[in-house]
Amino acid sequence: MKQLSNLTKIMFCIVSVLLVITVALGIATAVKDGKENNENQGQSTTVTPIPDLTGGAAGTPGATGTPDGTITPDPTPTPDATETPSPTPTPANKHVVAIDPGQQKSEMKDQEPIGPGAEKTTAKMSYGATSVTTNKREYEWTLLFSKELRAELEARGYEVIMTREENDVKISNAERAQKVSETDAEIYVSIQADAAGKETAHGIYAQVPSRDNAYVKALYNDSKKLAKAIHTRLIAETGAYDRSVREDDSLPALNYSKIPATVLTLGFMTNNDEDTKLWTAEYRQKLIKAICDGIDEYFGE
Repeated sequence: MKQLSNLTKIMFCIVSVLLVITVALGIATAVKDGKENNENQGQSTTVTPIPDLTGGAAGTPGATGTPDGTITPDPTPTPDATETPSPTPTPANKHVVAIDPGQQKSEMKDQEPIGPGAEKTTAKMSYGATSVTTNKREYEWTLLFSKELRAELEARGYEVIMTREENDVKISNAERAQKVSETDAEIYVSIQADAAGKETAHGIYAQVPSRDNAYVKALYNDSKKLAKAIHTRLIAETGAYDRSVREDDSLPALNYSKIPATVLTLGFMTNNDEDTKLWTAEYRQKLIKAICDGIDEYFGE
């Protein structure tokens, strides 16, 4: 019995030692895990916050932002928590159009060559026709119309460059075309009205360089394509008299251009009926729609 009692004591001691070792190992493991967690948390707080989709201060995917900008990492981030920002919407149309409101308040009677290096010259600029119904000048109407045209083109997604935005300027026809050529414009459209000795003269026409133009021969096909697309729609939309698409090699507005160009004459200010319509918003909108539709067609939109 005494030997059994001693054996029991020995077994008890062994169990006690094993228990102590198990507890010690558990404590060591817990301390190690806690240290690693603290190190991981310390590393994650160095992540630079990025804007969230709500516009407030926020953190990286898998993190929660606080009002003072501090980021508290989530304990168990997952790979699919990453958010990809939606792409920025882009305009349906990226084309660039240059618009020239023809004429200006200040006449420039001095001469300029009709084309680069040409011997033949023409007056740099005039104030244009005079309205028989309002007594206003052509330059006033072309700027009014061009600004309205720009608004519609921009609404359709185009970028628009204007050669002038005021009436009191001094920019010749050649200088306007050259100015446009220094931009990203893809086409050049000059807006004009007309005057005639006969009050009965009326209608719409477009002008382009000829196939044999000495200055911009390479632009003939595209300029003709642009003019025809616009002119056809102008006649269909307004019912105006068709004075055709004309080839003219004497215009600095065309001869100095480095991109496809056309001069649009949208009516006669010396014709009472046509002049009256030119000053009405309703008729101008018909003209504008036709021009924009023609430009859409040219670009294949």
